[in-house]
This record gives sequence, C-alpha cells and structure tokens, in this order.
Amino acid sequence: MKYEIRKREDGKKAIFDENGKQISDWFDYISSEGLVGGESEYYVAKKDGKEAIFDVNGNMITKEWFDSVGKAGLVKGQSMYYVASKGKKDAIFDRYGNRISQWFDNISFVGLIKGESKYYIARNGLEEAIFDVNGNQISEWFSYIHPDGLVRGECDYYIGCNKGSCAVYYKSGKKVSEDFSGKYVEFYHRMTFNENLGELKIKSFGGIVKSIDFNPVYPFKENLIDYTKLLNT
Repeated sequence: MKYEIRKREDGKKAIFDENGKQISDWFDYISSEGLVGGESEYYVAKKDGKEAIFDVNGNMITKEWFDSVGKAGLVKGQSMYYVASKGKKDAIFDRYGNRISQWFDNISFVGLIKGESKYYIARNGLEEAIFDVNGNQISEWFSYIHPDGLVRGECDYYIGCNKGSCAVYYKSGKKVSEDFSGKYVEFYHRMTFNENLGELKIKSFGGIVKSIDFNPVYPFKENLIDYTKLLNT
C-alpha cells in the first residue's frame, strides 16, 4: 500500500492511502519519512507546536506530545526505539511508549536508535558516556567518545577522549592502550579495530593516518582448553 500527504486550504495535512481513503487526522505537519516513505508503519505528526508518533491505523504510539520526536529509529524502520525531547532534554522510548533511559542534554542516534547495537552515547553538559539498552552506564564520562567500534556494533572496543588525549577502552571500561593525541580522532574518515591483532587503524580519505596498538581482552580465555597439553599426556 502506498500513502501520500495531502494539504488543505488552511494548511493542515493528512495522510491518504492509494485508494483515496484518509487514514490520519489533519495535523499542522506530517513527516514524509516512515509510512509515507515506505520505511515503516509509523509517522511523526505535529499539532500546536508539539510532536507525536502515530501508526498506520491512527493509533498514537507516544504516550504524550513532545517538543520534538526524532525520526531515526522507529519511524525510519531502523529499530523499535526513538528519541523524544522535552524541555531541552532527550530520552529514549520504545515503540510501546515506555521510557528506557534517563533524561539527558543530548542523545546520539548512532548505535541503539539506528539498530546498530544495544549501546548509545548520551551527553550531559560537557561530558558524554556510553549506556546500554537497560540504562546501565558502560563507560566513564569523557569529553568525547567516538561512535566507531562498540556503539556501531563493530567490536567490543571504543575510543574515549579527555583534554585532547584519547585511548582505546574495552566494553567493561578497562583501558587497553596508551594515550594518543586526539588530533588523529578529530580529523578522521574511519576507525577500524582488529580485535585479534590488537590494532586500531585511523583512516582519512587519503589512507591510514595512524595505527594504534592495544591489548586485546579475551573474557573467556581462562576457559579455553590447551589441546597441545592434552595430546602430550
């Protein structure tokens, strides 16, 4: 089924299906992402300066009207989560309208919201930290955390920076590398972690800018069987 947004003379908008049936109320604004764009069965609508998410049947998914609702995540069909803002604070909600995070100054769409991992980066004031889907704080507070690696669902490591100095950390919060200059992180194209070799490659559009060695963490190493010893017994 295809959908389109139609506009009345008074500027109000509503969604109609391909048969000409109106499937939404008239609103001040309706997002073209989501239902209309064929990405999901959800859409964002605005009324009296507030926003909410609705589904294809006209059900209001958010439990209240917010100052704004991010289209990344649920509306774009990337995950079952979305970020809503109220009073200059952000929080994450699931498709049932349940809040699953604290209120923060800012929450990045990278990671959990985009369906890349169970982690997200949240900022309060001048610091940010990594949290998981259950609200557990995974990292300490940093001035900057790079999303490549753990947050993007690529590996179990991430880069945390403070005062122009950065290091590689394991998901447990353990620091596994020496400090290196934040200038390599600031002007990057891509961060690539090799968990087996313990190597971080920082790439620009022109190639590899910096290679950083780190100590890999093998959480189940003590449970591995040394078959060479077994063969010699």
